[in-house]
Amino acid sequence: MIRWSLILILLLAVLGITAYAQQSSALMAYHYIVELSRLGVNTTVLINELNQAIYLESVGQVSNASLIINSIVTNAQSMLPGTGLHHMVYMVVEALVIVLVIALIVVLYVWRREFIGSIWLRVRGGNRVRGGGPGRSRTFLFNEEVAAVALSLVIILIVFLTAQSVVSSYTQSFSAIALLGPTGKLGDYPSTVIIGQPINLYIYVYNHMGVPTWFIVKVFITSNTSAEPPLNQTPVMVFQRVLANNGTWIEPLTFSLNSTGSYRLIGELWMYDPGNLTLTYTGNYVQLWINVTQVMPSG
Repeated sequence: MIRWSLILILLLAVLGITAYAQQSSALMAYHYIVELSRLGVNTTVLINELNQAIYLESVGQVSNASLIINSIVTNAQSMLPGTGLHHMVYMVVEALVIVLVIALIVVLYVWRREFIGSIWLRVRGGNRVRGGGPGRSRTFLFNEEVAAVALSLVIILIVFLTAQSVVSSYTQSFSAIALLGPTGKLGDYPSTVIIGQPINLYIYVYNHMGVPTWFIVKVFITSNTSAEPPLNQTPVMVFQRVLANNGTWIEPLTFSLNSTGSYRLIGELWMYDPGNLTLTYTGNYVQLWINVTQVMPSG
């Protein structure tokens, strides 16, 4: 008896270690996908492969899932050096362009008299020159204060355009979850059902985190009407998927309740943080109150 107990404990330990290693490999693949996305690579294929691996693991095909995950890691590792170098070259070229534009403005300012004089001679070189008084400039073209103001305006314009570019490229990161009715749209939610009646709903998730994000939806059914998410209990269902930035995910949700009473359906949105890969509650959830009766009330 003791021997079989030890064998069972050893088997559970091995399974636990295997599951942990598998999860670590999946998170590594996820990390590479995020990094490639930040470098501007289209990661759609890699995301689809990781989602396939997540599904295979959920149905017990761990070895097949492991093969896909290892393939993702290998491909991503081969892509990163070249992609990183391309991104660095792009940044250097962009910086050089900015430096050249600034240098051109400085040169134009320093040699403005010569440039303007040359243009003036080309256009009006055949005209007669007439005395202009005590020798002071009679035009704004060579006025130092006007030139300084003009240069200041150019600098302000450059700063403004740069700031506009930075602001327009910055977006607030967020995620969202919604509960859809039986028709896949908002509304028409069941409020009263009979025992054992199938309830068909849909979970909707939207990613606006700026990078691909691994989301997990934990579904709870509880009779506790006051508990606030995140709930400290075992979920009845768990769904997970990696979504590209601006991607959406609709997951069918079917269940039934086998005893009368008032229940709350709660769906919590979690994610593996793209920055540190820790499982984090997003603070977003959906809920639906359902009353279960023996027979459907008339009227």
